[in-house]
Amino acid sequence: MKNKIQGKSFLLNVLLNSSHGFDVGAAPEPETRGIWIRFVPRDKVTGIDGSTIVLLDTEGFYGEGATRSYDARVFALATLASSHLVYNTLRTLGDAQSVSALADLAKQAQVFNLQNWLHTGDAIADHLSTPMDVDPSLLLKTLDFPPLTWVVQGFDIGLLSSQTPMDHLQRYLAAHAHTGDRTLDTLFTQGIKCHTLRTPTDLNLLREVVGEDGLAADEELYPYLHPGYLSDVDQLRATIFGNLTAKGDFSGKELAGVLPLLVHYVNEDFPLNADRKLRDVLIDVVVDSAFSGGVQYFQLCMQTLPDKEKVLSSRRGKEVNIALAQVESAEGGARLSALASSAFTAEEIEQLLTSAERRAIDYCKQRCVGVPLAKSSPACEGQLGVKIARMKPRYREENDQRVREVLVLLGQGLRAAAEKEVDGLALPMRESDIQLRCNQAVKDSLQRYEALVGPHRGGRLYNEARVQMQTDIQNKCDKVYRINAEKISVILNRGKDGYRSAYEEAMTKEGCLSSPGSQAQAGSHELKRPCSTKKLTEISKTALAVARIALDKTVKEGGLLWLGTGDEQYDFQQYQCLQWTKQRLAEFQAQNDAKILAYCDHQAALLTIQYKEQVAKIAPFPDNDEVLTTKTDQLEKHYLNEYTALVKDYLPSTMVEDKKKELVRSIEELKLHLLRKNTALMRAYCYDPLMEAYKELRMQVSRCFVGVRLAGLSCNKGNIFRIVREVSIRCGEQEHFGLGSACGQVLDTPLVSNMQHTSQHGNSWTKLRRSHLALGMAARKEGLF
Repeated sequence: MKNKIQGKSFLLNVLLNSSHGFDVGAAPEPETRGIWIRFVPRDKVTGIDGSTIVLLDTEGFYGEGATRSYDARVFALATLASSHLVYNTLRTLGDAQSVSALADLAKQAQVFNLQNWLHTGDAIADHLSTPMDVDPSLLLKTLDFPPLTWVVQGFDIGLLSSQTPMDHLQRYLAAHAHTGDRTLDTLFTQGIKCHTLRTPTDLNLLREVVGEDGLAADEELYPYLHPGYLSDVDQLRATIFGNLTAKGDFSGKELAGVLPLLVHYVNEDFPLNADRKLRDVLIDVVVDSAFSGGVQYFQLCMQTLPDKEKVLSSRRGKEVNIALAQVESAEGGARLSALASSAFTAEEIEQLLTSAERRAIDYCKQRCVGVPLAKSSPACEGQLGVKIARMKPRYREENDQRVREVLVLLGQGLRAAAEKEVDGLALPMRESDIQLRCNQAVKDSLQRYEALVGPHRGGRLYNEARVQMQTDIQNKCDKVYRINAEKISVILNRGKDGYRSAYEEAMTKEGCLSSPGSQAQAGSHELKRPCSTKKLTEISKTALAVARIALDKTVKEGGLLWLGTGDEQYDFQQYQCLQWTKQRLAEFQAQNDAKILAYCDHQAALLTIQYKEQVAKIAPFPDNDEVLTTKTDQLEKHYLNEYTALVKDYLPSTMVEDKKKELVRSIEELKLHLLRKNTALMRAYCYDPLMEAYKELRMQVSRCFVGVRLAGLSCNKGNIFRIVREVSIRCGEQEHFGLGSACGQVLDTPLVSNMQHTSQHGNSWTKLRRSHLALGMAARKEGLF
């Protein structure tokens, strides 16, 4: 609302993000007369309770032709029907005129409201000739003043940074309390707030943009508003719509029925001879109020339940007292004592709900004094019964919650004692023993718990609490199981470490398993013999027995006296240890194989050196290849036999045989080197004489070939045999050296072959050719021809 023409309609439109809605006039004449209503679409905004929002745009106060009584009636009707009241002024915050006008209107509206209520009561009393036993605050909720928001538009004056508009208004009201303005605080008990809005826009600039016709027409002006003003409106919108609920829980139909009556009340006294229509409206208001009163009476009955002794049997009271006496000294005893009187069994709470429902229905009927039975019975018995039926589950749940708390408090000491007993077990211990102790603790706790709960024994909540207690104790047992398993695991791991250490120590104790590096550092001639496969297996068996003894000793010293073969954990630990032993034995075997390989390599190298030394002592020349080969073969056989004797413990083994082959190759290379050396010496010693003999032999053969071809003369075979015999005497008759091959090639010509078949010396010739054929091939290889 606003004094005269100060933008009320425009403000309501802007609250909905538009300049359209309620009519806004650009001329000085007021646009709004009386009260205008606008329903806000639900897709734009709703109350926090989901209700539809209805905006009321009222005529400005102290307008032309309006009386003070007229303004008071408009104000009264607005306060009666509204959930939130907005008082609109211009530029000045808390000026005397605005504050006084608002206070006077509020006081007169309060008088109108009270008068309206009295008229309502008089009309009913006139019809019934009996007084009404109703609470005005319950019968007519429209009498309550809604929250008030004071809006000052066009407020461009800055306040101190530490002040808010509400602080300024409160100080003003306090300073003028003697004038009576302070009564605003007592009238608007639901709160007063103050908001300032800056000037919406510069009208001159707006006229330039949209023109005078645009201002007067339906031009949308919201986009042209100043950002600061829109920011202020956002804060105001949050204040008004943020906590908005329906007035008196009225539905739209109920509000439509009450508004005509309110309009009638504020315009004239309620007539004693009211027509039938208004009387029916009033009856509906009374019935609705009686219905609400019955609901509140039911709630009051359930909030002030009678003492336990008045509704419980003496047996139940005795049982509860015994339970209280047992837990009074324990933690939670005082709280249990307070809860026990309001924690009822399912049967008891149903009795209380039925009693409260019956009393609420009777109260509703008492409130419907003079209302025809045809209207009061459906409301008080039917509708109220349905409403109470919907409310009962909440009270049942609240009672169940109290019972749960009582049952928890009764059982917490027992549960704590059982958990303490389980916590006190001397771990580690056999899992089956822990299970027996836990089962016994659960059994004892449940038996004692059953004796404590009294009347709740056997009920649904008792069974839930019993299961929960059992679950809690079992959870503690499960935790102890885990701790016990961890301790056993630590001991078994310690035993496993001892097992491994003992096995390692027993394995490395044997000298044949020392590392290859340490052996190599001791010198090549001091290399220790590695273990044989059989020996390594025997050492591993001995080490395994020692490791098992170490494992058993650690397990027993750790307190696991019951643990042994057949126990799942022990057998699994043994399995892990055996798997590790296999892996470690494989590593030892690999290391020992490397040592065997190094040992064989070392021995083969020594034998190669010895063979080389012995071969060096052989004088190659003038011995021929046959003699040298015999000597070196004897040496080779001797050293190969010696190698076999040294490595016989490691046979059969592929790597040992491979090293033997390498030794054979080394010996063969040394033998070939010796023979090559002898060939070189032979070549140097025989080269010149052999070349002369070769030339002579070639000339003789050529003569034989020419003589036979030209004259049919025979060759001088005596000369040929003489030359070959000299060569053999000089260089020996071995096939590997000299010029035997060259001689054989000369003798193997077609002419000589022909002579071979016709000569009386054919057999001797063939023998000579065969003995020197290889000698000629060697000579060709050495490059002699």
